[in-house]
Amino acid sequence: MPTKLQAKGWARVGKVGAHLLRRGAWYPVVRISSSHIVVLDVNRRNMPVDRRFLEIRYHPPERWSIVRCDARELQRVARDFPLTYAVCPRCRHRQPFTGDNRDLTCDRCHHSAALAWDDLS
Repeated sequence: MPTKLQAKGWARVGKVGAHLLRRGAWYPVVRISSSHIVVLDVNRRNMPVDRRFLEIRYHPPERWSIVRCDARELQRVARDFPLTYAVCPRCRHRQPFTGDNRDLTCDRCHHSAALAWDDLS
């Protein structure tokens, strides 16, 4: 069943847990239950996630998330990707960048926004 269009907030996974979600990507919150389960809209499907693994906010993301991985994480997902990359706040596209960027334009959706250097994932 599709989720409602109106998000009740936004959530992203931390470094530990809920590995089906992509680090740095913000997902719309569909519902927060009293049993510590948060239901997220992940590609138009409802996905229950333990609240302990999430960072939740009540406004949509405006800046690119910056994700720093160690080499073991990249081996686990079998991707040839830089250890530090950015995640678009609009479409969740992962994109490499150079270390001196303050702003970034998404290769996929062409949205431009600042990088969240003060909020690393």
